[in-house]
Order: sequence, then C-alpha cells, then structure tokens
Amino acid sequence: MKANSEKTKQSKKATRRVLAGVLCGVSVLSLVLSLVMPPISQAIANDAEAGAAEETVAAADSSTESTDVENTNNVDTENQNSDEIEGGEADPSNGVEQGQLEGKLQAEDGELSDGNAVMLAAEGGQTKTASTEIRTADELKKLANASGVASFKLMNDVVTSETITLNNGSNITLDLNGCKIKHASQDQSLFNITGGTTLTIEDTDPEKASESVSEVNKLDDQGQDLNPDNYGKKAVLSYDNGIPSNLTYYVTQSSPSATDTTKTTETLYVHSVDIKGAIVACGGNENLKLININGGHFSLENGVLTQEKDCYVRNLVYAENESTVNMNGGYVCGGYCRWSGAGAGISVKESTLSISNGVIAGNCAPSGGGVYADKSIVKVAGGVISGNSTLNNNKGFGGGIMAENGGSVTVSGGYITNNRYANFCYKDGDGCCGGGGLAATKGALVTIFGGQITGNYSEEAGGGVYVTNIFQQDSRAWLDIKGGNIASNVSFRSEGAGIRVGQRVDAMINGPKDSSGTKESTVYITNNHCMSRFDWGGGGIFVQGDSNNADNAGRLFVYNSYISSNTAGGYGGGVAVCPSGKTLVTNTEGTAIFGNSSAGNENPGEDHPNPAYKQEGNSGNDKAPHLSAGNDGKDQDKAAYLKDVFRDNGHADFFLAAHDHKTPIAVVAGEMLGGGDARYSGSIELEKAINIPANGVVGVKNSIGLTSGVMSGVMAKDEAAINARNQAQNEATTFITGNYSWDHGGGIMSNGDLYLGVPADAYVYPSLKLKATKALKNKKTNENMTLDTNQFPFPFSVYRKDSDGASTPSWDGETFNSGGCRQVKSAPNNADGNITFDLSNDLSNELSKQPLASDTGKIRYSYYLVEDAGNIPGVDYDHAVYEINVTVEYNKTLLMSVPIKNNSNSTKDLNVYNYTIDNVSVTKNPGGSANSQDYVRLDDDGYYSIADSGGGSTFTNKYTPSVSWTPKATKVVEGGEMKEFTLQLAKDSKFGDIIGTAVTSGNENKQTHSFLDGNGNEIELTYSLSDIRNSPDPGDSTGGPSKTFKYYVREKNERSTYPHYKFDQSVYELTVVAKDDDAGITTNVTYTQIVDAEGNEIPENKRIPKQYGEDTGAGQSLPTFTNTYSTSLPLSGMSGVTLTYLAGAAVLCAAAAWMHIRRKANAKGGKRRE
Repeated sequence: MKANSEKTKQSKKATRRVLAGVLCGVSVLSLVLSLVMPPISQAIANDAEAGAAEETVAAADSSTESTDVENTNNVDTENQNSDEIEGGEADPSNGVEQGQLEGKLQAEDGELSDGNAVMLAAEGGQTKTASTEIRTADELKKLANASGVASFKLMNDVVTSETITLNNGSNITLDLNGCKIKHASQDQSLFNITGGTTLTIEDTDPEKASESVSEVNKLDDQGQDLNPDNYGKKAVLSYDNGIPSNLTYYVTQSSPSATDTTKTTETLYVHSVDIKGAIVACGGNENLKLININGGHFSLENGVLTQEKDCYVRNLVYAENESTVNMNGGYVCGGYCRWSGAGAGISVKESTLSISNGVIAGNCAPSGGGVYADKSIVKVAGGVISGNSTLNNNKGFGGGIMAENGGSVTVSGGYITNNRYANFCYKDGDGCCGGGGLAATKGALVTIFGGQITGNYSEEAGGGVYVTNIFQQDSRAWLDIKGGNIASNVSFRSEGAGIRVGQRVDAMINGPKDSSGTKESTVYITNNHCMSRFDWGGGGIFVQGDSNNADNAGRLFVYNSYISSNTAGGYGGGVAVCPSGKTLVTNTEGTAIFGNSSAGNENPGEDHPNPAYKQEGNSGNDKAPHLSAGNDGKDQDKAAYLKDVFRDNGHADFFLAAHDHKTPIAVVAGEMLGGGDARYSGSIELEKAINIPANGVVGVKNSIGLTSGVMSGVMAKDEAAINARNQAQNEATTFITGNYSWDHGGGIMSNGDLYLGVPADAYVYPSLKLKATKALKNKKTNENMTLDTNQFPFPFSVYRKDSDGASTPSWDGETFNSGGCRQVKSAPNNADGNITFDLSNDLSNELSKQPLASDTGKIRYSYYLVEDAGNIPGVDYDHAVYEINVTVEYNKTLLMSVPIKNNSNSTKDLNVYNYTIDNVSVTKNPGGSANSQDYVRLDDDGYYSIADSGGGSTFTNKYTPSVSWTPKATKVVEGGEMKEFTLQLAKDSKFGDIIGTAVTSGNENKQTHSFLDGNGNEIELTYSLSDIRNSPDPGDSTGGPSKTFKYYVREKNERSTYPHYKFDQSVYELTVVAKDDDAGITTNVTYTQIVDAEGNEIPENKRIPKQYGEDTGAGQSLPTFTNTYSTSLPLSGMSGVTLTYLAGAAVLCAAAAWMHIRRKANAKGGKRRE
C-alpha cells in the first residue's frame, strides 16, 4: 500500500509539473500571438490582394497576347486581300487603291482604304486571252493586222516613229507589262484607231506604277489669312534621261465635320507614283496627238500615257467622230500643249469620255488642261483629275475640264482637285475667263450629283466651277447640282470662288428628297474663298447679271438651303446682292440665312477705303469694311457705308444695294426653312430701322441690310431659336457654309437673278399682340399684394368667335360659359402683373383661309379676353369679359414676274397680299353689362393694351393671405466636441412621418438650426384659410375659426457612430394654433417636453408648455437637446482582440505563478500533501 501511495504521489507530482509547463507555454504563446497576429493578418490580406492583382494582370497579358495574334492574322488577311485585283493578279498598289468609292483614308502606312481616285485609281481589268509577245517596233505593227479579239504583251522597251492604224473593227488589248513604248514622231500619232476598232491599254507587270500617299496638312487657313500655296497645286513629273519616272500630284479631300455636319473639313494629301509601263511621246510638237481615235474606241485600264521632258503634244488622247474613250484606271499625265489647242491630257470632239477610275494629272493647255470636250459627253464617275493647268499667257477656260459648244458634263463621283486656271486678263471686273476645276461655255450643260470639286484655284473667276453662255442669244445653258462637295476652291482676282453662274445660264441647286421627305443626297458648298479686292465678291457662289439687258442675267435657283457661318470682309456675310437682277427669299422650300459675319459699323471716313485697291498684286482695300472698287457705276456699297442707319442696324446675313428703282426688285420673307422665325432686324432703303416678323415679308427697292437673331438666341440657349436652327438643319439638303469673300457675299453674291426657294405669292400678315394687367389686393386692407407666380398662378385665355351661332362668353356665378367660341391662346401673368398674348399666328391662319372677293377689302374678327376659373383658397376672382374686335384691311400688289420651278422658260406673276390692322376696339362686359366701346392704339412695343375704362388694372382679384413660421431647435454638447448630430422633425410622436432634419456642423458647442426637407430647402410651415376652415377646432369661434396643428422634435440616436457621447433622448411636442381673425391669419406656437433626456415618458400632469421663439426677453425659448461626452473606452476591432489576448495571457501567467509558489511552499515543509 505504501509503495502504491508513493507511486501515486510521484504521478501527481509529475502531472503538476507537466501542467505547470503547459500553462507557462500557453501563456508565452498567447503573449506572442497577441503581438504578432494583427500584422500577420494584415500581411495575409495584402498578399491575397496582391495575388488577385497578379491574376488580373496575367489575365490581361494573356488577353493582350491573344489579341496581338488575332491582329497579326487580320493584318495578314488584309494584306492578302489588298493584293487581289480583277483577274486574280497581285497588285503592289500604285498608291490609288481599287474601289474608287468615297475617298476614305486608312491610317496605316500612309495608304488609303478606298476612295474615288485616291487609292489605285489607275487599276482596271478585263478578261484575258492568250497574248502575242512584242519585243521590237516591227512586232508592234502586228496590232494593225489583228482581227477579232486579240491580246499583245510588251516584253521590253520599244522605240518607234511610225503610226499604227487599227481600222478593222477588232478588239485589241495591249499589255505594257512594265515596259515603255517611246514614240519619236513630232506630229504623227502612235495609234490611229478608226472603223469601230477598240484598243485597250493595260499594265499587268507586278512592279507596275506603285503609289504612296501621305497627308500634307488640314486646310484651316481660312478667311483673310488664306495661303494660296495650299490650292491649285500643280502635279509634278520627275525624269530619268528625259523619260518620266515619277508623278507627284495632290488630292484635297472634303468630309463633313465630325462636330457639325452642316460644315466640312478639307485635308490635303500628296501622292507619289513611280512610273513603270508607259507610252511616251518623245520629241513631239504642238500638233502631235499621241493616241488618235476617229470613229473607234479606246480604253485605258492601267499604265501611263505621258510625254518626254521639254517637248510638246496637242493631246495625249484625242477622239472625234462619235468615238468613245473609257478611262478605268492608269495615268494620263504631263501633256503640254502650247500656243493653241486644248485638252493636253484628253480631248474629245462629238464623242463620249467616261472616267470611272484613273488619274489625269499635270497636263497643261490654253484651255482644258486636263480634259477638253467639244460638242461631247463627259461622264466623271470616279478617278482623279488633279494638278492640271491652263497657260498663264493665254485666255481660256478650265484648268481641269473645259466643255463648250453644247454637249454635257456629268459628275457623279471622283475628284476634280487642285487644278488651276493660271491667266489674268488684266481687266478688272469682267471675270471673262476662269474655271480652275471645271468650265463650261457656249451651251454646254453641267450636272453634278456626286464627287468632289476641291482645292482648285483660278487666277481670275470661278475657282471650282465656271459656267457661262455669254453671247449665245438663242439659248440658255444650265447647271444642275444635286449632290457632291464643292469645297476649298479659290478665285483670286474675280468673283465666284466655289461656283460662277455666268450670263444666260440657269443654275439649280437642290439635294433631292424622296416621296417621304427623306434626303437622297446632300450638296456642300463650303470653305471657298473669293479673294478679289476689286469686285463685289461671292465666296460660295456668284451669279452674273447684265445691267444693259436683264434677259441675259444668270439665274440661280436654290432650294432647301442652309446658309450659315460664312464671312464677308464687307457686308452680307450670308448673301449680298448688287444693282441689277431680282432676288427672292421665300419660306417655301426656302432658306435659312443666319449666323454669318461681316464687317461691323466701322466708319474710317469718307475717303475709305484707304489705301484703295491696287491691281498690282491684288492689294490694298484691307481695312474694314472692305468695299468694291465701284466699277461700271456699282458703288452702291459705298453709299450704304456712308449711312449711319445702315451701319448701325446690322447687315451680317443679308445685304442689297441698288439705285433708282421705283418698284421692288427683291422680296425677303421673315420665316426661314423649317418654319422658324428668322428674327431679321436691320435697315431698309437707307432710311429707317426694320424688323421682319416671322409671318411677314418685305419688298425692297434699293437697299436693305439684315442680321438674323437666331444664332444669338442659340448662344443664349433660347429654346425657340435652337428649335428654329435644328428644324432648318433637318430640312436642308444644300449647305452653304464656311465660305469667305474679301468684299461682299461670303455665301452668295448675286448681280443676276437669285431665287432662294420656290417662287410663290407672298402674304404679309399683320402682327396682333395684346397686353393686359393683373392686380391682387389684400381683401382686408385693399392694399396691392406681390404677385408671386408660384403662389398665385393666374391663367388667362383668349377666345375667338368662329361662327355666327357663337355668342359672347359669360359667367354664371363661378361657372364660365364660352358661348361656343374657340379658345386660341392661354397665358399667365408675370410677377409685375403683365399679361401678353401674341395672336399673330392665329390671325394669319384665319386670314390665309379667308377667300378674297377682290384685290382690296376688310375683314373683322372678334376675340374675348377672360381670366380662367381658379380654385386658390381665399381668392375672389375677377369675372370681367373683354370683347376685342379687330378689323383687317388688305390689298394686292404685283411685285415682279419670276420663272417657275423646273420650268425656267415660263414665268408667273409674283403678287404680295398685304394685310394691315385698320382698328381694334374693346368693350368690357362685367357681370354681363357692357361698358362703352373704346378704340385702342398700338403702343411703342407693338401691343394693343386692353385696360379697364376706369383706369385700373384689366383684372383685379382679392385675397386673404396665409401665415407661416419656421421651426427650429437648439443642440448643446458638454465635455466634448460638436459632431454631426441629427435632429428630426415629424408630424407624429412615433416619428413615422419625418418631414425635416437639422444637422450640426462646425466647432461651436451650442448651435440653433432650422430644419431642411429632402431637397435641402428650409422648411416653412404655412397655413391658409382652407387649412383652417377644413375641420376647424370645435368650441368658441369668436373672432373667427381656428385649428390646432402638432409636430414633434427629437434627436436621432447615433451612439454606434459616436460611442463616447451620451445622447439626449428627449421628445418635444410643438403645438401651433392658427386662427382666422380680423387681423388676418395669426399663429401661436408653444412646445412641451413629453419624453425626458433618459428616454422616460413624462406624465401628462407634469408636462409644462413653454412659449416657442428666440426672444428670451419675452419669455420665449426653443427645444434644446444636450449630449454629454464620456471617457470610457470600448473594446472593438483589432485593438480589442489584442487587449483580449493580453488579458488572457496575464491570467494564465498569474495561474502559473501561483502554482509555482505553492510547490515551493510544499517543498519547504519537507512533506508533500496528498
């Protein structure tokens, strides 16, 4: 037993030692964990975030790699596709890609993705047959003996001086194969094609003419700062031993602006072509026609037709006698015709030229540097005609194209760009020559419904297009524009930078719409510059008249046009008109002329312009306003300049100056395209200021200057102006914007006949505007009250008697009877008590429906003005009815005879029906009894004032006002800082309907706040008569009824947000007694604490009401909430966990220490306890 007892003791001893060791270890571990766990936890969290980020990056890298692979594949596919051409042959690109569509540019490698004659315009193709190889000049003669369909391939360069005649009706294809035929004859053709034979030239060599493209610059050198070097840039040839080796030419591309589709932007691109397969005229003179077609057919698919350096040709291609020339690709370049002749590139007589692709560049001749057509048909559907020029020492027409003696030119695609008319005839004011891009004379007809005519330059007139039929007394030519861009062209010394419409030409500009009104195409005439300091101008368009014979005047018809953002250095930034011709601005398929700019009201003196114009260098006349040189008695712009009334009243949008006319030569309507008000103001006949209403027109005999207020309205965010602009943009199919004229007419300058809209009879309707007044009086004091339109929205209406069966409107008590009259307008009064009605449109509509029995007469209309029935509590309404009788007088006047739309050889009389208000009479019918009739006169603001005959306001209402008060409460903090504490205002004691809050801010420990609603507005509690009379308090109503309203205030408990603060849990009841007594509505506000600061409800018998208010001297006070700051620290977050660890470790250490002390004590006793 003893042994067992001893073993037991030893076992217990060991157990205690192990337990003590474990307790010590746990204590140390707990202490360590308490110190290291927080940073370890944070590190783990950071590692997790970093890992997630790395995964995201890795995923992005993976995605990028995948995208890169896909892009590489796409690029390879694109490159593969770009190498495929018709017939399946590889094409290294000669810089103008096949497709010939819209001229869009590809950003990569300086190349173009597609575009009319901008990429691979020289490409073509046809069905291949077995080819006969040609290595010598003798073998070249085999073409003459070919029959049927035959193909030949040039295997090396060949030199010949012989003419090869093709006349047996065969269809022959000659493949240049990257080689050259050098034709050494001075005046004999290389090929003479006749008898219905067809010759097709192509170049299938893989290294045939290759082309690179790069951007030069955006053409933003606008207005007076124009840089002529950016326009009419000539194509240039480089040579190798006299043989052309490279062609450089320029294309100006026009695109609608990305930010404003009413405008365009132009970009200049340079193209460089390395010439391979070519037919070269060597040693020729001005009689050489390199390719001559007489009753045959010629097609150029690709390859080059050109000439040797320092020699001449008459034409690189000449066709006559009903021949056809088809240019489907290739280049016709470098032809130079001196002294006489025309069309150094291609000339056709009584034949047809069709251009669908290819480039005609760098050719020069007295007329038609690139193309000349005599009694012929020219069709331009694609390709590029660029950098061609007339001679600078010969009169002529058409740097790019000239057509004359009948025939037609149709442009539906491609580019006519950077061509130049180079000669100045040294006779200012005539503009007898020109046409940088395209010229047509002597009955040639021009149609443009696509393509781009851009960047062309004329030293004289018509930078882009010049059409005239002068001296052709038996006929009129025409110009029809239905689409395309005519942009950034320049006329330097004469008029019409974009288009010049010459004498005896009818020009129509109208982008068509389908039957549903959808636009089918758009015309852009944009950013053209007329830099003539002598002539009147015409940046976008000039129309030529004839002061000696009005029948010779050019006539321009423009429909659905938008004329804006144009500039004139003189007057009429939008449109200007000088002495001869007629002008019509209508609202039927008409125009919107606004937002243009011109010189202001500058007045440098009577000797202005100083310095005057100098012919040398086209200089002088450079101070505002720019004025013409007054050639041929056309100095009416100077006469206008000298008049203050003209200068000071506006002329930015429209300007007309003529003399000695006794009847109108122009009519301008006040309504613009889309139906908006043009808001025209200015001056007329150099005598008086003028405003044209939207429903009116004005006839002009000799002078008018107008500025539209639409753009200023748009800038001021005027909704009506914005709508007018937007409607005009939506309706317009022709945009004439961004053009500049040194003198006048930035958009259009006319001294011929100008018709902006469909000629139609004009109806000038009168303006009918009524003005009335409103008064509101205190019913008890009879004093005038402020008309707060939010508090007192009093509407008024005007009725019109439509039929004999209708009667005068009347009131039956509070019920209104319209008597069968039609309500036509409603309007409220403003804060000043004024009520205005513009009945102009209503009167105009009624007049327009009224049949006229004669050319003169009178019409009467009856209107009625009433105040609408209202339901504002406490308001007694005025039930007066004002009868307003309006008598209108009309008369008919013949203005002019004008051409009919689409039939310009027929005319119609243009009449103006002028309506004026003869008199306005007013009768007041208060309560059904009529006062005497009063006649009302128009005031200075254009209103007829409808007033009470007694001199008071038109309508007077009486009102018993309401009363209001603003609830507030006070917040106090003791022992700590003020925080963002929230007080709540509710309609019920349970705070289920909280209507406002007040939040403290700043450092002050005592703050008083009003309450704000959910929108941040201060709460003001208002009580009206209806509030009081709706279920008033029962009991004594002496002095008037009363009603009690109750509200409750407390502080929101936010202890979880601010744990060191003890919150005041009080609840206060606010009691408001509103009473309607003799002094009006009064209120008495008291407050009572119903819950104490500890949150305990206060018994009703111990609740003490206090007078509410901030006047402590009068015994008033506000509900007050006091919070107290506490210093106890809670255990929370990671710091709480750490403290818990430390506390636990301390307990364990204490336990271990106690056990160790006990063991020592037992050991000293020499005897162990059981």
